[in-house]
Amino acid sequence: MAVAEPVQVEKGGMVADYMRWKKVGVVLVAGALLVGFWAKTKSWPVVAMVNGVPVSRFEVDQMMYNRIGQQAVEEIITKRLIEWELAKKKVKIDESEVTKKLNDIKAQIGSDQDFAQALAFQGLTEAQLKEQIKFQLGLEKLVEPSTDSAKLQQDIMDMIQKLRTDAKIWVMK
Repeated sequence: MAVAEPVQVEKGGMVADYMRWKKVGVVLVAGALLVGFWAKTKSWPVVAMVNGVPVSRFEVDQMMYNRIGQQAVEEIITKRLIEWELAKKKVKIDESEVTKKLNDIKAQIGSDQDFAQALAFQGLTEAQLKEQIKFQLGLEKLVEPSTDSAKLQQDIMDMIQKLRTDAKIWVMK
């Protein structure tokens, strides 16, 4: 039986070229994954470095969830239930209603500069405020109209509680 002799490959041979292209391929795939992650999340997987040790986005997300996660989950559930109820009842909020309410708020606050400061203080953009106004107007259309603010708020809370009771909600802990 013949014994195969070891094949010596010169430094610039086919095996070396293959290894070089393999490394290039790994770098390209890793780069594509990072770019894809950033495009999807608009953030990088590493958010900080401390003495050369990375702080990952996952660590930050876990800490945030542990601190305020349950409250955020409850808010999202409530918002979705209300959005589904608005869609089911075909409640439409006209853009003119939102604009009128926004202008009322601006008038109460005073100057455009004061309004901009109030938005900044709340951490909101004007577009986000308009979405909140639209959502609030939709909520108000789901219950009986009332000039009594306390009654209106109670009716909204009762309606939300009924939506939550009727819904099938499953929350992972």
